[in-house]
Amino acid sequence: MEPLFCNLNKRATFYRCVSKLFNVCTYFIVEEDKLIIIDPGKLDDKVFEWLNKYKGINKTVYISHEHFDHHYHANRIFELEKTCFFSPSENFNDALKDTRKNLSYFYDDPIETKPNLITSEHYLEIIKTPGHSVESYCFIYDNVLFGGDSIIEKKNLVFKLPGGNRNEFIKSVDNLNKIIDSNTIVLPGHGDLFCYNEWII
Repeated sequence: MEPLFCNLNKRATFYRCVSKLFNVCTYFIVEEDKLIIIDPGKLDDKVFEWLNKYKGINKTVYISHEHFDHHYHANRIFELEKTCFFSPSENFNDALKDTRKNLSYFYDDPIETKPNLITSEHYLEIIKTPGHSVESYCFIYDNVLFGGDSIIEKKNLVFKLPGGNRNEFIKSVDNLNKIIDSNTIVLPGHGDLFCYNEWII
């Protein structure tokens, strides 16, 4: 578990864990009374031991898109006490449990993510960003953007997977450019953090 930085305005601490499966970045935001989890990939037991420290506070899980590497251990996370999943849509829920849409079928590692407790309440700003996949989203927390596989180092952008669409991606970026401050910190689904103004297309 790697501490990244603190947000003094909200008294929050950001952590990152990098999965051995495709180097997915899972992020944790710890506040005094809640824990936010973004993209629970394939996590080792040490991460779950760390999570036990927060079993008494509310936990909300966000998933940036349907591809299985970004929610590999979500079902195990959902079993933790006081844990719910923010769902942006029924289509998103269906894609998480469809092994062909989430691509796990093609890797002979079928993952069917099925949240126990779903909420429509959210602490993060939600922005739909199709392009990398049909059900791609970005999340904003204060001056931090969780980019999933949409806002990621340009050399790692992928559109060739089922549901990928470069034209939809360009529309998504145009929309983000209208609402994202250029000094926003980006925490991508793979790789190191960067500033949005270094990335703008």
